[in-house]
Amino acid sequence: MPSSHAHALLSALLNDLPGEHHVLTLHTRHAMSTAVERRGEDFAVEHPPVVERLCDALTDGGAAAVVLRSFTDQVSHTLPDGAGVPVKLVRGWRVADRDLVPLDEAQMFDAHCTDAASGEPIPPERGVVYTDAPAVDLTVFHGT
Repeated sequence: MPSSHAHALLSALLNDLPGEHHVLTLHTRHAMSTAVERRGEDFAVEHPPVVERLCDALTDGGAAAVVLRSFTDQVSHTLPDGAGVPVKLVRGWRVADRDLVPLDEAQMFDAHCTDAASGEPIPPERGVVYTDAPAVDLTVFHGT
């Protein structure tokens, strides 16, 4: 069970986004990820320190970036063993001035489809749809 601060953040971040199953990746000095499952008004968080670190970045104004992968009910492709691989919607934000600044589809595509060492394009991951991140209202989060 996340803290009240983390709960307020997840409520704001996942507000109106499709799907119950998400993977949140936080990029600070080191990338950290956690699975997040929406359960009605509550959340199950695999690694709560990831969300708490994002809370800290938003409270203290630290540099960070967030990538959220939302798993859909659509099947992208089927593996040889017959398991369906879901389509994943990928969106992101950067932390600036204690706020989440949405990144658009093109920025997300460039970030994930460019080789960091060479700058050359790489093919997109199969089953991934890069999408615009929505604005996130952090009023309740900053009030907790």
